[in-house]
Amino acid sequence: MIRNARRVFLLALLTVAVVPAPAAEKITPVLTYEQALQVIIDTYPSLTIAALQVEKARQEQIRVESSLSWVLEGDGSINRELSLLGTPSETASLGAGLQRRFASGNSLGLRGSYRYQDSEQVFGPTYPNPAHSTSLDLDYRMPLERGKDNPDYRQGLVSAEAQVLLEEANRLAIREQLARQTLELFYGLATVRASYETARAGVARARRLQKYVQERYRLGLAEEKDRLQAEAQLRLQISQMRKLEISWTQMRTNLNRLMGRPWNQEYRPRLGAELQAEALPEQALPSLLTEAEQHSPDLLRNQARERLGKAELQRRRDARQDQLDLVVSVGTQTFMGPSTYGDVDTRELVGGLRLEYQNALDKRGFDAAIYQAQLDIRTAEEDSRRVRDDLRYRLSGLLGELAAARKALIAYKARLKSEQRKYDEALKLYREGRFTTDRLIQFENELQAARFALEQQRIEYAQRQQDLAILRGRIWQHLHLSKKEEGRP
Repeated sequence: MIRNARRVFLLALLTVAVVPAPAAEKITPVLTYEQALQVIIDTYPSLTIAALQVEKARQEQIRVESSLSWVLEGDGSINRELSLLGTPSETASLGAGLQRRFASGNSLGLRGSYRYQDSEQVFGPTYPNPAHSTSLDLDYRMPLERGKDNPDYRQGLVSAEAQVLLEEANRLAIREQLARQTLELFYGLATVRASYETARAGVARARRLQKYVQERYRLGLAEEKDRLQAEAQLRLQISQMRKLEISWTQMRTNLNRLMGRPWNQEYRPRLGAELQAEALPEQALPSLLTEAEQHSPDLLRNQARERLGKAELQRRRDARQDQLDLVVSVGTQTFMGPSTYGDVDTRELVGGLRLEYQNALDKRGFDAAIYQAQLDIRTAEEDSRRVRDDLRYRLSGLLGELAAARKALIAYKARLKSEQRKYDEALKLYREGRFTTDRLIQFENELQAARFALEQQRIEYAQRQQDLAILRGRIWQHLHLSKKEEGRP
């Protein structure tokens, strides 16, 4: 009878070894980190909104460029009023003009006007009534100080380009944030999955062991404590498995939310090629740092902020200058109409040279504005220095962690082999009746703990590899990016 019972126990153990726990569950789709991230960057609304903001910023450049186009203006009026002599007079006027400012800061204006006046009493016999007057004037304005070289236009273009760069940096920052959020969720799910499969395998073994112990107890070959130990082991494994199911549901729902999938859609996280990535020596830090700086959204954002600050500084320095404009005008005027002594028809070429000057006596407001722009530039420069320091420390830390993780993987593999040999020897002794049940359960748990520890170390190592790939911008090389996602302006 004892021999038959031992055969039953041996058969149960072989069944556990041959049929892995995942085979008993429903087959679900496999999902890698890159696949999850691909779905997210293709569909997540925040990236679409960020792309729209980039496009909106690009329209500012068109708006600034249009400031150099021709501007058409016109006016007209009809009035009845008292003339200088206090007599009623009817007047009508019509005017139109074209104006344009050039990139040099100079401006050109062309204006024509017509005026009709009919008074009940005229100034004298030689004054026409009704009188018709026309004028056509061409003005050319040249700023000599404020407005010279048109800083509003030139720095406006710089600001427009910098604003596009800023919105692009914001979009890249959102993309990187989603990559890291996905990283935490995906590898967190992989860890929970490994824990769950370990617990489920433990439940299966505990049930078979409990059945075996109960059979031995019924035959009087096992004690009550053996039966209670087997039952307690089963309850412990079941409680752990249920707890892990809750964690799995929460994290799976969050990842499905990012991917825009049904909340309860199942998948099996699978580690990809990150485990086969080559080791990077610590001497590679300078090149890695350069690579990380080139793909840093924070540095790109600060670069845009510096450009915006410098453009604003130029505008405010120009605004502080005195206004001194030279205006050259040339044109023609006519004055005609019937008078007491006959028709009047006067035509004359006119022109002039004019200087316009304006100066604010209190410059403190301008100086404060200039200082504010300088502070903005300094802030962006200091923040860039901080970002570079953070990148250096992060890269150094990751390289150190990866080197230590590689050594840990070797150690955990050796530990698993040792635990496997220890368990095999204990099982052999147990079959011969020279090993207790509680010790066998302990060795079995230690074996499973070693397996899980190795799998957990593999997951953490893979996560660090992907973290480094995000930092270097390499992660995007493995994905299919749309044109709006491919790079910077």
